[in-house]
Amino acid sequence: RLSVKIARKLAKSGILNVRFDLSGIGDSAPRTGTQSFHETAIREASEVMDYLQEKRGISKFIAYGLCSGADASYDIALADERIVGIAQIDAYCYTNTKWFLNQYVKRAMLPSMWPKIIARLLSYINPKTYASKARVDEDSLEMPSYVRVYPPRDEVAQGFKTLMSRNIHVYTIFTGDMIEVNYQNQFREVFSEIDFKNLLREEYYPELDHIITSPKYQQLVPDNLVEWAQHVSQQTKAAN
Repeated sequence: RLSVKIARKLAKSGILNVRFDLSGIGDSAPRTGTQSFHETAIREASEVMDYLQEKRGISKFIAYGLCSGADASYDIALADERIVGIAQIDAYCYTNTKWFLNQYVKRAMLPSMWPKIIARLLSYINPKTYASKARVDEDSLEMPSYVRVYPPRDEVAQGFKTLMSRNIHVYTIFTGDMIEVNYQNQFREVFSEIDFKNLLREEYYPELDHIITSPKYQQLVPDNLVEWAQHVSQQTKAAN
């Protein structure tokens, strides 16, 4: 119920927000037709923004989501210029040399890791006995039919270059269940060719699970998101 807490804190702070499940996610049934999840996500978010613009006169929006919702917020921002900020939990990220050193070299120096390393080496001898770690635990998956596929890194980099050219604010949070990330500021370093200006806020919590069940972070994450959203709102108003 993290999104419920975020929505209520935003409302209490004076920021109008709408919480909803995209088709095929959570409580929403899949949309019929041949469009992909990314296509329907853009369509549905645009429908919500159209409604709010018509009924409430709002023309600037922030898109927030976790996992598939994080992917959707990125897609929506690229497709709709009414988006002025995106907040993502466990968004697209990619491994690099420092990730490899953290993941294997440093861990290999710990005696407690040697049994696991030996087991991994033996698995290459008999692959049938080894099952790779899933990106997200089974009970955290949002829908049976949704399969998360990462676009090529360069494609995502180009997308963020486009967002930066439009001065889109980005807040990205990574949890310990995001196996492609294992240190603070990895996202910024992975996309080092991008000038994020002062528009990127990045946080990494290695002790945190993907769906954020910790009482501590159930408080911290909504508080931080509300603070960031207020900052984006102020910056947007100042720019206009």
